Amino acid sequence: MLFKSEYVDTSKSEKEFFALASDMTNIPALLPEQAINVKASTDTLAFTVQGMGSITLSVSQRVPYSLVQLVPVGKVPFPFVFSIHIASTGDRCRVMFEIDAELNPLMTMMAKRPLQNLVNMMGGEAAKL
Repeated sequence: MLFKSEYVDTSKSEKEFFALASDMTNIPALLPEQAINVKASTDTLAFTVQGMGSITLSVSQRVPYSLVQLVPVGKVPFPFVFSIHIASTGDRCRVMFEIDAELNPLMTMMAKRPLQNLVNMMGGEAAKL
C-alpha cells in the first residue's frame, strides 16, 4: 500500500535539499514530535514513535538531486520502503514523502492512519525549510 504526502514547495534548490535529505543527521528536524530517542548518522536513522515502537532505517539508494530511499534494518512488523522524492522547479524544489508498505488487511487497518500522518507531517515540516 502506498502512502504519499502532497508535493510541497521548499525554499531550497534540488541540490540543497538533496544534500539535506541524503544525510540522515538532518532528518530529525522533519520528524513529528511523537518521534523520540532519535539517533542519526550519515546513513542511518533510528527513533521511537510513542505507542508504536522503535525503528531503524538505512539509506538504500541515493539518486542525485531526485531521490533518497531508506529501508528498515532488523525486525519490523511489515516490509516497506521510505522514499523522499525531489523535483526541480527552477531555482527551488518540491518534495514528496512516500512509504510503500506490504500490509495485510489487519495491518492496513492499524497502520494506515499513522503512516499517512507521518508522511503528511514530514511534508509540512519540509515546506517550512
